[in-house]
Amino acid sequence: MLSRRLLFGSLIIAVLLGVSWLDVCISRYGFTKEIIWLPRGIALMPVYLVCLVFLTREVLRILNAAGLHPLPHSVYLGTLFIAVSCWIANVIQQFNLDILHHETSRGGWQWAATASFSALLAVAVGVILAFAAEMRRYEHPGGVTINLAGAVFAYAYLGLLSCFMIQLHMAYEIWAILSLVIVTKMCDVGAFTVGKLIGTHRMTPGLSPGKTFEGAVGGILFACAGSWFWFDIVLPYFDREKVTPFIGWVSFGMVVALTGMTGDLAGSLIKRDSRMKDSGHAVPGFGGVLDIFDSLLMAAPAAYVFWVFGFVCSGKH
Repeated sequence: MLSRRLLFGSLIIAVLLGVSWLDVCISRYGFTKEIIWLPRGIALMPVYLVCLVFLTREVLRILNAAGLHPLPHSVYLGTLFIAVSCWIANVIQQFNLDILHHETSRGGWQWAATASFSALLAVAVGVILAFAAEMRRYEHPGGVTINLAGAVFAYAYLGLLSCFMIQLHMAYEIWAILSLVIVTKMCDVGAFTVGKLIGTHRMTPGLSPGKTFEGAVGGILFACAGSWFWFDIVLPYFDREKVTPFIGWVSFGMVVALTGMTGDLAGSLIKRDSRMKDSGHAVPGFGGVLDIFDSLLMAAPAAYVFWVFGFVCSGKH
C-alpha cells in the first residue's frame, strides 16, 4: 500500500509539475507571442476540469449512499459552470491588463472583486438549475428538498471552493497555486509519517482513528518547512522581488496546514456518514480523486487570503 502510494504520488507530482511548466511557457511566452495572446490556465485548466468531473462523480456516489439523489446532469453542469465562469472572468481581467492596458491592478482588489462576482453569479445559476431539474422530474411529494440540498452542497463544496484555487493561479501565477499544493501535501506527508512513528493520542477516534495529535503536530512542522522552502528559497531564486518575511511564511504554513487537515477530516466526515471508506478507486494507493483534493479544497480560501492581502510575496507580483 505504501509503495503504491509513493509510486503514484511521485507520478502525480511529476505530471503536475510538467503541466504547470507547460502552462507557464504557453501563457507567459507563447509559441508565437507576436501573433497570438494566450491566457494563464490554458494547459492547467483542462486538467483540473477533468479532475472536477471525477470529483463530482465521487461526491454524487457519497450523496447517493447517504440517501440523497440530486439529478447527476444538473450537478455536473453546475460545478463545471462555476469553475469555468471563474476562469473566464479571470481571463478577461488578464486580457484587460495585457492587451487593453486597462487600470486593473494585477492581483489587486478590482481583479478579485470581478472574479468573485462571477463565481457568486455562477453559484446562483447553479441553484436555479437544480430547482429546474427537480421541477422537471417531480411526480409526488418526498425527497425534493433533500435532493436540492445535495446539489447545492456539491456546488459549494466543489464549485465554489475550486474558484479559490483558480483565482490563486490566475491572479498570482503558478507560484501561488503551487504554494498551496506544496504546503498542504507536506502537511499530509508529515502527519502520516509522524503519526505512524510516534502517534499514540487519537485526535478523532470515531471519525478517523488513524489520525493522532502527534501526527497533527508533525504535519504543521512539515508544512512550515515546505512554506519556508517555497517562499524563502524557491521564489526569491526566480524573482528577488518576491519577498516574504519570517512571520509570513510561518503563518502561511500553520494556517494552510490547519485548514488542510480540516479539509481532510471533512472528507472523512461525509464518507463515514455514508458508510464509505474511500470516495472511489480512480487513484491507486490513494483511493479516489476526492481523497487527494479534500485538503486542497478547504485550504484554498486560507491561502488566497494570504496572497490577496500581501502577507506572502509582499514584493512585486
